[in-house]
Order: sequence, then C-alpha cells, then structure tokens
Amino acid sequence: MSFSSSFGSVGSYYNQKLYFDHRADQEYTGGYWITDDQLREKLSNLIDTEEKIENASVYSNPLSSLQATNALLYHAFIVMKTNNWWWSIEKNSECITIQRAKNLESVRDKYQRTKRTTGLTPLTQIRENETTEGGNTTIRELINYIWRGDCLKDVYHILMENCQIFANLIFARINSPRNDQVYFDEAADQPPSSANSYYMNVDQVFNEVQRLSASENFTKLEIYKAPISSHYIPVPLEAENISSILKKISGYFSHHYFVIFETNEGTYWSFERFPTSFTIQRARNKQILLKECQRELRDTLLLQVNLEKSDVAKRQNMKAVLDFTWKEFEPEISYVPARNCDTTALQIYDKFKMNSFAAQKSWTNYFQ
Repeated sequence: MSFSSSFGSVGSYYNQKLYFDHRADQEYTGGYWITDDQLREKLSNLIDTEEKIENASVYSNPLSSLQATNALLYHAFIVMKTNNWWWSIEKNSECITIQRAKNLESVRDKYQRTKRTTGLTPLTQIRENETTEGGNTTIRELINYIWRGDCLKDVYHILMENCQIFANLIFARINSPRNDQVYFDEAADQPPSSANSYYMNVDQVFNEVQRLSASENFTKLEIYKAPISSHYIPVPLEAENISSILKKISGYFSHHYFVIFETNEGTYWSFERFPTSFTIQRARNKQILLKECQRELRDTLLLQVNLEKSDVAKRQNMKAVLDFTWKEFEPEISYVPARNCDTTALQIYDKFKMNSFAAQKSWTNYFQ
C-alpha cells in the first residue's frame, strides 16, 4: 500500500464504495464493488451474514517502507475470526475494503492481494495492537452498523475520517455493542410468552422487522395524540417522591404523539419515541395499540387518545421506516425533552404519506 493511497489528505479520490474480495486466498476472479444502496442486500446474497464474530483485533502497519517506526504514522485495520473464515475490514482514501479467506495470512498480510507495507526495522512489521471477543455480534449486525453510520458516504479525511478512526469505530462496536435498546413486540395483542425478550438492540430489530414485514405493504397511516404518563418522564431519583404527583398532574397537560400504520395483510404497526428508547409494536387488533403501550394501559383517566391526522400511505413497509429513522433521520436514542416525540412522529408521517396526486394516480392504476 503506498503512502498516498492510504493517507490521502481530503479524500479527493474516495469513491464511496465498498470493495469485497470473497475468496482472497484463491485465484483472483474479480472482486465486487458495492455502493451504499446495495450494501446490505448485495452482501447478504454473497455471504452467510448470520456468522458470529468469535474475536476481532486491531492491526497496524507503516505507511511507508522507509519508516523506522510506526508509532505515529500507520495504517490501522481490523481482522476478525468467524467459525468458517478470516475477515479484514479497513478504510483508506479510495474505499472501504472487506476481505475474506480461509487462512489468516491472506487478509492480515495482504491488501487487495498485494503485500502490505512494512518498514526498515522490526518495529515496523504488521502488528496486532488490541483484541476482543466477538460478543455474539453477527456479520449482518456489523454490516447494518456500517450502513447506519454512513461509513461509505463519509469521505476519507486525513484527520476527521481516516483509517484509524474507522478501525476504532468498528472495534468499539464489536467490543462493546452500543446501548441502543428498542422495545419491540411483534404480537402485542397476544398473551405474553416467557420466551419473549421485548428489549433488543437496533440490529436485532432490523432483522425481526425484515422477517415480519417482507410481504406487508402500508395502506394507511395515522398520528395519534395521547397524554404523557408520568412514568414516561424521567425523574431524578432524589426528587422522585416529592415531584411524582406534580409530574402526574402536569402529564395531563402535555401530550405524546405516535404513528400507526395499517398494512394490506390486516396488521397494524405502532412507532413511538420515549425519553430513553423507541417502541415498535405490531398487532392485528388496532385497539390494543391505542389502549396499551409496552403491555401497560395508556394513562387516559382524564384525556383520551385522539386521532390527529390520517392519510393514504406509500406502498412501503416497516423496514423502510427503520431505514429512514436510523439513517436519514439519524435520531439519538436518548433525548430531552420528551416533546421530541411529536417531531419524530411528524417527520415519519410526512415521509410516508402519499400526496393527493400520487394517491389518485396509484388508485387509478390499481383499478385499471
């Protein structure tokens, strides 16, 4: 790897693509160039994305063969071990590269089938710097994480978006999965099961939603307004007893907004945002989603849940809502104040409602 190719200053030649060599230890038959839009689907067709990462390491090598040390100037990359393969993943001023092989040397010691740069002394050999267990992270979850973080679109920069920052980002995700817990209930109108775990990370939610909504297309969407129950408002521990009654009362004068989608399969999805998490629920009985949240009755003693807006929905599914929410919209899991729930609901509503002209054209085509 040349100095210029691995340490470009502002990413002038960065192509915003991922290069994937699926058998880096065999005779070269051509790799795959993958765009951000193709990332999840195309890689899923090429590999077993459910493979779990057993361990991962941060490696480094010098940028130039003339270096006597790589203490300051070095290229960083990740090497991962799964049950069947060795993998490497890295970013430079051209692209992000993923390599896969049956032997470690093909991905650790080579970059795109060329021997990695080493320097003048033993201090500038390819060096393993840090290692962690995989923490049950799957390849699919890692791909989703790269996609959600816009890693392909973030142009390489010598200071802000370089190989070391990217390697540290990937390593941190494997070493300590982000605390991005979502409450997800795929059958909110059915009796609870002891086997159900309602809180899961974003990657798991993506997988479950993709499985459940593959054949479901939206037909209608609505925004509802409900009272904010006191247990949705974070209260400092030391002030809990003093302010709980005041919070309860003030809750009746504040409102919580959430979206409900109806699908062509007779199912309903609710999507709502709370101070510390997102809640996604699915049911065949819409009334359950209006009356309950996280299997508790909504606090409607004084104020009822009211329909605010209703419209024809674009023919998409809940997976598209997740794509928009966790990438284009880029929300923070924790937010203050709680009224941000209305911003989330309105942006989702505006994104997935079908305008009147499009709706008319859609129904005209439907009946032709």
